[in-house]
Order: sequence, then C-alpha cells, then structure tokens
Amino acid sequence: MSFVDAIKKSVLSGFNTDITTAQIVMSLLMALVAGLFILMIYRLTMRGIAFNRSYEITLLLVTTISGMIVLTITSNLALSLGMVGALSIVRFRTALKETSDTAFMFWAVAAGITAGAGFYLITLIGCLFIGLVVVLAVRLTKNVARPYLLVVRSVSGDTNAAIEKLLEQHHINRRLSSVVQNERYTEIIYEVSVSAAQQRLVSAVRAMQGVTAVSLVDCRN
Repeated sequence: MSFVDAIKKSVLSGFNTDITTAQIVMSLLMALVAGLFILMIYRLTMRGIAFNRSYEITLLLVTTISGMIVLTITSNLALSLGMVGALSIVRFRTALKETSDTAFMFWAVAAGITAGAGFYLITLIGCLFIGLVVVLAVRLTKNVARPYLLVVRSVSGDTNAAIEKLLEQHHINRRLSSVVQNERYTEIIYEVSVSAAQQRLVSAVRAMQGVTAVSLVDCRN
C-alpha cells in the first residue's frame, strides 16, 4: 500500500457512510430535546420583562439544524467539503440585545454538533452541567449592584451637597454626570451603582426639601 493510499484510507475511515434511519431520527430527537432544555434554562434565567419569541424559535432551529449538518458532514467527504465551503460565505449580522444571548446561541450550536455526531452522553451531561452553571451564576449575581442614572430636579440651587451626603450615607458609588440650572429649576444627573435592596433611594431623595422630581433610569435602556 502506497503512502497516498494509506492517507486516503485514514481519511475515509473517519466517515460513516452507512447511517441508518434510526441513527438520523435519534440524533435529531436528541438535538431537539437539548434545544428544549436550553430554551427552558433561557426562560428561567432571562432578566428581561418579555420573551423574544423569535429568538426562542431560533434556539430550537439552530440546535436541530446543527445536528442535521453534522450528520451530513460525517457521512460523506464530498458533501462535507461542499457544506464547509457553503457555510464559510454565510454572514449573520443580526445584533443580539443581551450579551448572554450569544452564549445561549453557542450552546445551541454545540449541543446540535454533539448530538449530530452521535455523542449523546456528551450532549446530555454537557447540557445539564451548563444549565446548572447558568442557574447558579444568575442566583449569585441577582443582588449585584447595576448602573443607573439618578435624575433629580429641584427648585433649590444648593441640592447637590444634600444629595451627595445622602448617597454617602447609603454607601452608593456615584459620579456626577451633569448639572443643569436655570431660573425655574436645577437638574442634577448622577451615574450610580444601585442593587435591588437600595432602590428605595428614590423615595429618600424625593423626600428631601426642594426636590420636585426623581428618576432612576437603567443604563441598559
């Protein structure tokens, strides 16, 4: 056997040309189950106020489509080369609103790849482990302070010192962003880091003498 024949045999031995219908159905079902599990974890840990139905459907589709692609690649050398070439020219330009959505998308792709390759145990254990990590991470960071804009409007021009003292008493990290003053009111904007337990700050500032309006705006908006 020549060197070229040995290389050719080693390459072709990595492709399973005898994929049965049962293997195809099993791989796609495992990919679908993994996609449903990922979708459940996404719903449990999402911090928004509304579910993105389009993104949820995309998670399921990406998992099963990835499994189908890997099934094709592992069954035929010519198809694998053609599919790699076709996928290399695809560009996804949809912007994701949350950075965590990118991780969920990679998770869906990885689950589909392992299911399509027939590594069902890796798919199962990997999804359970990653799901546990996501839930624990969300629980641990639930009460972590987040950036807000504190907007205070008052009829008095010397409110700044009083607000500084109040923020200092509540141990709130802050940075003065802007001060707008005219003949009618004074508007002060602070960048503050506030946790869920400290959001009663709005009521404390509103109770100050001369303050007419207080807004606490999430910086993510």
